[in-house]
Formats: sequence, C-alpha cells, structure tokens
Amino acid sequence: MEKLVQNIPFLRITIAFALGIIMGANFAMNPTLILVICFALCISSILINKNYKFSLGTFYGITVQLFFIFFGVFVMLQYNKKPVFIETGNFKAVVLEVPQEKAKSYKSVLQVASVFTADANLQTKEKLIAYFAKNNMALSLKPGDEILFNSTPKEIRNYNNPYEFDYKNFLERKRIYRQVYLNENQWIKTNNSIRNLKILAEIVREKLLKSYCDQGIHHTELEILSALTLGYKRDLDPETRRVFTSAGASHILAVSGLHVGIVYWVIFMLLGFLREIKFGKFLFVLITIVLLWAYAFITGLSPSVMRAATMFTIFVIGENLNRKSNIYNSLAASAFILLLINPNNLFEPGFQLSYSAVFGIVFLQPKIEKLITVKSKILKFIWTLLTISIAAQITTSPITVYYFGQFPSYFWTTNTFMIPAAMLLIPFGFVLLIFSHVVLLSNFLSIIINLILKLVYSLLLLIEQLPSSVIYLSANKIQLILFIAVLISIFLLLNKPKIRYIKSGLIFLLFLIFSVFIRSTKRLNNTEFIAYNTPKNQSIHLIHGKKNYVISENKLESDEKYFHPSIKTAQKLGLEYPIFYTPKDSFRNNEIIIQKNFIFFEGKIFSFNKNYSDSSVNQLIDFYINPSLSTPSPNFDNKTLIISNKRTFSNYEYNSSIIHNTLKIGAFRKKW
Repeated sequence: MEKLVQNIPFLRITIAFALGIIMGANFAMNPTLILVICFALCISSILINKNYKFSLGTFYGITVQLFFIFFGVFVMLQYNKKPVFIETGNFKAVVLEVPQEKAKSYKSVLQVASVFTADANLQTKEKLIAYFAKNNMALSLKPGDEILFNSTPKEIRNYNNPYEFDYKNFLERKRIYRQVYLNENQWIKTNNSIRNLKILAEIVREKLLKSYCDQGIHHTELEILSALTLGYKRDLDPETRRVFTSAGASHILAVSGLHVGIVYWVIFMLLGFLREIKFGKFLFVLITIVLLWAYAFITGLSPSVMRAATMFTIFVIGENLNRKSNIYNSLAASAFILLLINPNNLFEPGFQLSYSAVFGIVFLQPKIEKLITVKSKILKFIWTLLTISIAAQITTSPITVYYFGQFPSYFWTTNTFMIPAAMLLIPFGFVLLIFSHVVLLSNFLSIIINLILKLVYSLLLLIEQLPSSVIYLSANKIQLILFIAVLISIFLLLNKPKIRYIKSGLIFLLFLIFSVFIRSTKRLNNTEFIAYNTPKNQSIHLIHGKKNYVISENKLESDEKYFHPSIKTAQKLGLEYPIFYTPKDSFRNNEIIIQKNFIFFEGKIFSFNKNYSDSSVNQLIDFYINPSLSTPSPNFDNKTLIISNKRTFSNYEYNSSIIHNTLKIGAFRKKW
C-alpha cells in the first residue's frame, strides 16, 4: 500500500488541497493570516529539503501536506471573495448567454462591468441572473451585446422548502449572488459588442445549433442531438429529461467524460497511425489536444467539458511519453489543476461523479471483465460495454443516491445500447455540421440521425415503463460516508487481499445497516405536517409513517406533480409516492378525511381557504391555511395561521397566534 501511494504523489497533494478547500468553505478565516502560514510552511519545507536527513523525513512530509492544506484554504477564500454590491445607478453589462424563454420572461446571465452613479463611475465584476420582459428586443439579444439598465438587482433566495435543491448556493458556487427583472423601459442596448473566449464559444455554438435546426431534424430528436453533441440543454423538454433519468441515461445528455472519450476514440481511430512514425507521437499528442479543446470550445466551454478535456489532455500526454505513466497519478493531477482553477468544482456533483466513474472504469472494470471469458468479437464488445456500465455504476452509486435519491434498475440494459448509439451519433452529428451545405449528404445524414434518435428514445420510453424502473432510495451524510467506506474497503481487498480490509468493510457495513434501521424506525412513527412555499398554488403535505397526502389549492397536472417539492420530500424520507387532492375533494380512509375545505388528519384539524365568523368553529381548528378574513376579526388566538403572499394580516391583531408567511420565511413544518 505504501508503494502504491508513493507511485501516486499527486494523490496526496490533491487530497490535502481538497481538505483545505473544505475547511475554507466551512470556517471563517483571515486570508492574510492563511497566506502568512502558507509562506512559513513553504520556507520550512525548502529549508528541510536543503538540509535533508532521514530522521526529518516524516516532518518534511507533514510540512508539505500542511502547506497544501492551507494553500487550499487560501485559494478557496480568494476565489469566493464576493464582488462589491452596488445598489443604485446605471449599470453597464454584457450579455453572456442567449436569452432562454421562460413562462413570462427571457432569462440570461449578465456580467456587470461598471455602474454610473451621480458621483462616480464604479468598476465591478459582478455576474447577475437577468429576467427580461417578453418582447422582440429582448429576444434579439446575443452573447457579447452590451446593455445599460437602471433597475436595482435583488438577492437570490431559495423557497426554503425541505430537501429542495439549494439554488442559491448553486449560483454562489458560480459567483452569482443577485438577480434583476427588467421591463422594456428599464434597459437599452448599446452599439458596443464585447468579445472574449467564453462569449465566442457561445456565439459559435449558437451558429452550430442553427445549422442543426436547418437540417429538418424533428423537435425531440433535435433537443437530444443538441444536448448530446453540443452540450445545449436549455431547451430540453422536462418530459425528455424525466425519461432519460428514469431509464438511467441522464449522463448521456450531460456532455462530460463519456463524450470527450468518444471524441478521443474517433481521433485515435483516424490518427493513431501517427504514433508509429518518427516524431509521430508528438504530432499525435498536439493534434489530439487541439481537437479535444476545440470540442470543448464548441460545447460552450462548460465546466464539465473543460474538466473532461483537462483529464484527457493529461492522460494523452502521460500515455505518449517515453516512460510508463500511472493513470491514477494522471487523474489526481487533472483533479488538482481543476480545483486550482476553480475550487468550487469539489462541491459539484458532476465533478464527483466524473472522477468516481473514471476510477470505476480504470480499476474495477478490468476485474469484472475477467470474470467471464468471451471469444466472439460481437459478444465481447457487448460484455465490455456491460462491465464498463456496471463498474461506473458501482463507484457512482453512493453519490447518485445521496444527491438524487434514486437508482435506475435497468442501467445495464440502457447503457448497452446508449453507449454504441452515442458512439454513432456524436461523429455523425459533427459530420452533419461539416457537410451541412452538401444537400444530398446532409439530407441522408439527417434521416439516419432521426431514425437512430427515434429508436433510442422509444427504447428509453419502454425501459422507463418497466416495473420498478426506478428504485427510490435516500441517504444522509453519515450513510454516504459509511457507504463510501464500505466500497473503499472492498477496493483495497481486491487490490491486495488482507484480513484487515474484510474486517473494516464488515464494521462499516454493520454501522451502515444500523444507521438505516434507526432511520427507518423513526420514520415509521413519524407524523408530520408541511406547508410548502409554493406561491402559485399553496399546498400542504400530511405524513404518517410511509403514507403521505398532498392537498393543493388547485389541482396539479402530471408534470407539476413530478416537480412538486413533496416528491423530493417523499424520496428523502423514504415514503410512498404522495397521493394528491384538493381541499374541495371528498375523501375518507383510516388516516385522513377531506370534506368541504376541512382536513382531519391524525388528531389535527386543518382548514383551507375558509371564511370564519363562528368562533365556536374556530376553537376546533388547529391549523388555518390562507383563511379568508371576515369583519369583525375572527378569533384566531392560540392558533397557527399559514399564509402566502395572497393574504394580508396587517389590519388584524392576534395576541398569541402564530402567523407563518411561507413567502417570507419558507416552508412550515410541525411534527407530533
């Protein structure tokens, strides 16, 4: 084991650096003090190395590790240093993304360069989410366009519903802290246009997307092809996303390591012969790196593609040197570079999934493949694809369960045909772009691509409709750590069979089972009421054991149910799929009664949108959801009132009642 670690020096450096990033993200520290500590540790390590003795070996190693830990802290603090927030003035900004159509607006990202106030011209580098009122002027905006606006940006806030995606934190990792809504009369477009590498990448991708649109590829197929080849997912239909996710093929839509790997495979098949001639290896490496980064460029230089391109760049250089390289060291080196460029990568699920999947393919896949000897070339190819899928799924499963709360049962079937389909569609897609003006060839390719995508989507729909296509699981942070610890013990055992790895694996597994048992027991006895922050359609969630019911002001359509916050709650708590009703429905069973806007559930009475004048009725109710006010004021003393922005209580006084405004505070939760 010691020799293995010595052969992967970048692994120790990267782990120490990552620890520093975690410390910097969770603890408030003084950057100047951290920099002084880094400098002192650096000088100490240089002096120890200059006067090196065997007895100082351990101290030298600790000093170097501490340096990278504190260096990680410093990089994290500096990278996430907030920009200067200017409240009022005339903002000058550059459009970074093509406006994306939403229900009532167009959404884009702006880079604010300066703000003109009455006193001065203030420089800043703040990124904003911008929502433009729908009009032709907003629709015509392109990346690089400069605009002026005078509306004050507002802080981005979450809905504060249980287990919801932390959108605010997600944007802060991208250094976006505020958003602005711009009516038609609040902004103007200037004659200036800004160009940088990121903006040029967006412009080029838009032209390539337009080229796809001109080829007559059908709507759903066009969305999938755009996501698969160019990494453009902004217009992807929610239904398409759901089908891919349920069938275990969501990774196909996110351009990352798999796609860059296919591009590298095509390059190798076409130019691999160069490695056999004089100076051919250098030429092959140079061309490969240029083409890999050209692919990253036309996909918009997204973090996932840049991550994969960096990984493959280091891999290609290492593989074509005159000495044997260590793939694990190359992986660790690429991770270190990516974290040095953007330390927030460490907290991205995509970053974690990419490296865990690659590790599974490199370490685990060869061991699984050797279990069965296959002589037929076709069967061997299928078996290899299957083992790649299984290996990647094993190493990514803890992360998938923790973040997404689900496990696709038929991933092995899906990937057996999806990976070959991607290996065809990505090259075909680029050939179509190159020869888009050659009518006969482009028409032929469009027909082939349409047929492949139709077949693929039909198969995914079929898999998604199979029984138990998705198994919903949930794990907290402790269970995630224990799950990973079990897998690491197994991997160490596979690398070198030792009894201590068996013992450690069994101990971690025992703790994991115990944790799951305790959590499940608590869940069975749990009775809870949640009022969500859903301003457009106020809804409540009633939970008893695994049974749960959602009552919403208005009936939810199927797509609204899929994205309702109650679904995430049910997944995280390991509940059954919610049963949806409205307060006007009439329903009765052993747990709940719904009748005439009253809900009776586990000893509590809820009222929904009722007008109250009878104080005797009020005394029986425990929770009021958006009560209609009457004159004189009803007696709500010692009651809980849950309201949304539709109701105002400023004209009434309730001495001892609890008023909870979901719009301002977020969801209301009560257990009993």
